Amino acid sequence: MRERGDGGVRPEAVLAVLLVISILFMIFTGVFRERYDRNWGSSFVLGVQRVTGSAMERIKDGFGSLKRLREMRLQYESALEKLSDYQGLERNVVELRRENDELKRQLGYSASIEFEHIPARIIARDPSNLFASLTIDKGTDEGIRVGVVVTAFQDGFSGLLGKVVTVGKYSAQIRPIIDPDNFVAARLQRNRFEGLVEGRGNENGELMMRYVRKSAGTSIGVNDLIVTSGMKSLYPPGIVIGRVKEVRSREYSTSLELVLVPIIDVTKVEYVFILGIL
Repeated sequence: MRERGDGGVRPEAVLAVLLVISILFMIFTGVFRERYDRNWGSSFVLGVQRVTGSAMERIKDGFGSLKRLREMRLQYESALEKLSDYQGLERNVVELRRENDELKRQLGYSASIEFEHIPARIIARDPSNLFASLTIDKGTDEGIRVGVVVTAFQDGFSGLLGKVVTVGKYSAQIRPIIDPDNFVAARLQRNRFEGLVEGRGNENGELMMRYVRKSAGTSIGVNDLIVTSGMKSLYPPGIVIGRVKEVRSREYSTSLELVLVPIIDVTKVEYVFILGIL
């Protein structure tokens, strides 16, 4: 009896063997009836035939069940693949809806900006370096130039992000305000005391406002807004920079230092607006 390549017996071979056995029993029946008692021989052979017939039916049913199991397994694997595809489509739809909602918010902010501006999208950043420049998808072809101011809209607030430091034909790099090399003339929005904001260079992305008059100490509170002053600066006045986190007063110093939390989280921003484009 031949065996299949995978180690199993071929169903056709089993059926052929059983068929040969049945034919031999049929021949044996004729011979047996001539030499022995007809009734006893017929009963014996019929019993054997019933047993072999029942065995053949069970074997056929067994092979049929195996075939159906294989078909069910293939159908199950196909269903799993389709389910995976549907889950991928669902994730894509959720992301598209989120992006669509964000674009609507950005468009609303764009319509409210008083200055000439160009919207852009951040296309590259270094996640390991908080102070690294951000790359946007607009360049000289869109009128972008070095030194122009960059703002962003995030979580319902608009604020200063930084300025453009290098420009190519189709892209540009932004230096965020949290960079220690950035300096912005600023004032407290509520009481109008002025100072100079710079990046602290720490991993929290905080800012420091220096040279604030000591007499302003009693009128400064946590969460007070800091905005650009526009004094001797490329930054237009009134752009929100951040909120006061801590007020520091040193005995030997004639001014206050304010620790600020930027209004725009540089690590999460996706869209920006370039101001001052003519």
